[in-house]
Amino acid sequence: MPKSKTKLTEAEVLKMARASIQALKPYVPGKSIDDVRAKYNPKQITKLGSNENPLGASQKVIQAVQVALPQMSLYPDGASQKLRAALAEANGVNAAEVMVGNGSDEILLMIAAAFLNPGEVVLVSENTFSEYEFSGRVLDGKIVKIPLKNHRYDLEGFRKNLKLKPKLIFLCNPNNPTGNYFNQSELEKLLKAAAPQTLVIVDEAYAEYATAKDFPRCLELQKKFPNLIVSRTFSKIFGMAGLRLGYCFAHELLIHELARVKTPFNVNLLVQAGGLAGLADKGFKARSIKNNIQGREFLYQAFAKRKIEFLLTEANFICFKTSVPAVELCEQLLHQGMIIRALKSFGLDYWNRVTIGTPSQNKIFIAALDSVLG
Repeated sequence: MPKSKTKLTEAEVLKMARASIQALKPYVPGKSIDDVRAKYNPKQITKLGSNENPLGASQKVIQAVQVALPQMSLYPDGASQKLRAALAEANGVNAAEVMVGNGSDEILLMIAAAFLNPGEVVLVSENTFSEYEFSGRVLDGKIVKIPLKNHRYDLEGFRKNLKLKPKLIFLCNPNNPTGNYFNQSELEKLLKAAAPQTLVIVDEAYAEYATAKDFPRCLELQKKFPNLIVSRTFSKIFGMAGLRLGYCFAHELLIHELARVKTPFNVNLLVQAGGLAGLADKGFKARSIKNNIQGREFLYQAFAKRKIEFLLTEANFICFKTSVPAVELCEQLLHQGMIIRALKSFGLDYWNRVTIGTPSQNKIFIAALDSVLG
């Protein structure tokens, strides 16, 4: 018999691992339906914890994926040419100004991989999507966090920290998890002050849901500020979170650099087919927006009636606060089969985030909340 190998110790692994990643914490996802069923076994499960589209996926997307299934033995188009061309046409830009990825997570990491040198400063906000910090740290960047101001992104705070000569600035608009936004003039003021060598990345994962008249028109701003990169996703409005498809718009020369770090075939064949179908289904997008507006008003009124503190939102979720610690509240709701998100991992211990659901889902949520809060 071969001699057994000596067991690897944690200390030995730490010696092999890169020191810079030790500050990283694994991403904490929302509870899955399978998790809740296995642990609590409720009669019914309603998932409003991960900001997925409550209408599900477009039937046209499902059909397109089914049609593409027999081709799965073939490699996809590594450049995603048809998908990039469709995205360009839909948004009034050139295909050379579009990059697609395995979710917007990969897009953010590609930006850091292409442009961030070890030790260079990355500005991020506190209480926001953790992948901005992750993308900076994993490439050995120096992370500087700007606190929220009245639960909003403090773009003036970002502007004051331009003296640190940041290489990357990550902004989330509307912000996850608070749902609020910064406007056109606030963003333009920051862009005017930033050096041309500072890349400003605006993550607009939820922008399609925004109805504010002064919400930034980033693609227009790109014509004036070529250091602006706009990231978006198919996970939310298109109902394709499980397929993983993100994209960004940037100057052609910046896209050329992103292509250097793109892995081969990063967007698979089925996802490309689904993305094309999703873009073409304008009716599904319109229904999703209408459902969100109506659900938002219902939840606003329900929270106000119960004197529950909440934040106005431009996204497909609402951030709210109760006297019960968020983790405890969510645990009690799980026993009833209601999944929402406690925001402790975002640094907001008493705040919760609930996805705006269908009319029936919203009523189920409020009934469960009433049961817990008495």
